[in-house]
Amino acid sequence: MVQALSLELLRNSVKDKYDIDQRCIVGIMLARYELLKTQKLIKENYRYWNNNTGKRLDIFWAGYGAYLPPDKESDEKIIVDFDGNRDRVYYDSLAFSTIKNELFKTLGQHYKDHIELVLVNYYNGDLHFGESFRIDLESNLDKDLCSIRTIMEWLTDTCGQEFDVKTVLMKLKKEKFLEKIKGVSVSDIISVGTGIVGTL
Repeated sequence: MVQALSLELLRNSVKDKYDIDQRCIVGIMLARYELLKTQKLIKENYRYWNNNTGKRLDIFWAGYGAYLPPDKESDEKIIVDFDGNRDRVYYDSLAFSTIKNELFKTLGQHYKDHIELVLVNYYNGDLHFGESFRIDLESNLDKDLCSIRTIMEWLTDTCGQEFDVKTVLMKLKKEKFLEKIKGVSVSDIISVGTGIVGTL
């Protein structure tokens, strides 16, 4: 779980983190912290997901940063609430709006103000947003966040073994897991390659 305060910083972080010839899948989490459901999601899962994803799946949190000095907290910058937040991970509402707008302009899609996870291919030293799919996690929200936790566990395991979002989607389809997940949107390039069209 990695912080991302702008799309440019995210792209630079990815370039610094991976070798130019490396292939992997990168996640981008969009979760507006003002929402109580986001606060619950983070409080109950952030630390576990951070430990669990490890090197298998890097998830960048759009609009979130770390190491905010105590005197810099404000209405715009809020330290997030989860046990063990020693890095003073914080949410920046202005940064969230900026990166969200940049990301969805790049994707050529609209943001619905839901908690969403975007999975993107990385290779040749860059993120390839045309090769991506989105999961509207909020559409899978239930009382104990059970569906979201199941989705995240499956994606963590699968993205640790696969290096292309098309392959992950085909596995989702083959294992009939895709039928259980609501709100999956597929980019045009991946749609053509998988036969999975639009929003499921």
